[in-house]
Amino acid sequence: MSANPGAPPQTAPAAPRGGLTPPPVWVTTLIFAALHLALAAQLWLVQDEAYYALWATHLNPAYYDHPPMIALWIRIGEALLGQGALAVRLVPVLGFALVTPITAAIARAAGGDARAARWAALMFNCMSVPFVLGFTATPDAPSTLFWALATLAVLRAPGAPGRHWLLAGLWMALGVLSKLTNLFLGVAVTLWLMASSAGRQELRRPATWAAMALAAVLLVPFLWWSATHGWLGLARQFGRLDQPGPTHNGTLRFVTMAILTGTPLLMWRALAASWREGGAARRLLWFSAPLWLYLLVHSLGHAIQANWIVPLFPGLAVLAALGGGARHPGRALATGSALGLSALALILALWPGKPIFRGDNPPNQTKGWPALTAQIHGLMAQDGATWIATVDYGTTGAFAFALPGVPVWALTEPQRWGFRGGFPRALCDRPALLIQPRPEPHPPQSLFTEVGPTRVLERKSGGATLESYAATEVRGLKGGPCAKD
Repeated sequence: MSANPGAPPQTAPAAPRGGLTPPPVWVTTLIFAALHLALAAQLWLVQDEAYYALWATHLNPAYYDHPPMIALWIRIGEALLGQGALAVRLVPVLGFALVTPITAAIARAAGGDARAARWAALMFNCMSVPFVLGFTATPDAPSTLFWALATLAVLRAPGAPGRHWLLAGLWMALGVLSKLTNLFLGVAVTLWLMASSAGRQELRRPATWAAMALAAVLLVPFLWWSATHGWLGLARQFGRLDQPGPTHNGTLRFVTMAILTGTPLLMWRALAASWREGGAARRLLWFSAPLWLYLLVHSLGHAIQANWIVPLFPGLAVLAALGGGARHPGRALATGSALGLSALALILALWPGKPIFRGDNPPNQTKGWPALTAQIHGLMAQDGATWIATVDYGTTGAFAFALPGVPVWALTEPQRWGFRGGFPRALCDRPALLIQPRPEPHPPQSLFTEVGPTRVLERKSGGATLESYAATEVRGLKGGPCAKD
């Protein structure tokens, strides 16, 4: 560490020459961006993506589940390319691709040389979550991009021109507007500013306070919407801690998942760096600690999804590129094993025949839609149905994307659908097709006054049923906006 706490961290000695050298950062960026763009164009949307695509039809300052950034990104992609899976995913894929050079820049800011920066860029892409999910349109794409940009700005800010703090405030605000997970980066930076000598030195600078003010101003529309809607998003995301969870402790499963998604040898190198490296590299651990702590507490009663930790992966990749030593696996071995494991996981998950991984998982949600939509069109023509009724958000989003031009409306969770402006009364007495995953969670008679026959539809891949649906001929929606005066 520098004797002056406000000075930039000293650069670590250059790595010794020899051994394998990864491709330039721009080559790594283009290779993985091309892979993800190809997957984005070829694969059907998963249910969450289709749900977010519905958001993009009605831009709001916030939504029931997340802040608005992913809806804005999808809207931009559709403005450029029209409709379709690639249009929905275009900006998220490009945003994820930008994380690669930013990860390399973080490695340089953390004391690494150009070679370490190349390794960090490659390692990030070889970790299984970025590798497997880098083609999807979810809030994780903007969340990870802005987390990485904010981390880079804060690492560069001490003793540097004030614009770095202003950029940090901008990126942290845009991160929170992407996913509430990014609040934990703001907490981490605030704690660092108060608890470290270098941080307290930065608090004496007007630019640091200007950055906080900028972030607060940018968050006003989101906070105003949240306050006027009962704090729906915050209550949904953080209210899980107050809800009863399963009786078992999920911490071991969470830790195992984190190791496997980061891939074991890369995670081992990152752990080694957390003990061996100092200065700005150690600061990366500080910035990730509040989120790790929250997830550990959350795992005591509830499951953790792999994508929740993806904003931490650029920092982990940097630590893996910087860390290691004689007792630890080499960078080439760790990266090669990660690439092999991630590629194998992607191939098995997206195998076009009989699914390898059974169940309702995101890869399986991309399969079997053309045949299913053909069956639905046939039933609608047979019944004279003019709209589709659903009872869950995943099915609603999936059918809205699969059946362009057909009104698709959910009959449950009205707080989730406020952005659509309310159920159209013109559909109340029109014939519809009620589609529910089997077994049906809601008896059709509880929702409609007239109920016809129920038919079973199946979404299949390689002859195996991925999901079955009950499709019921119905008419006369009960209650809600259709209640008789």
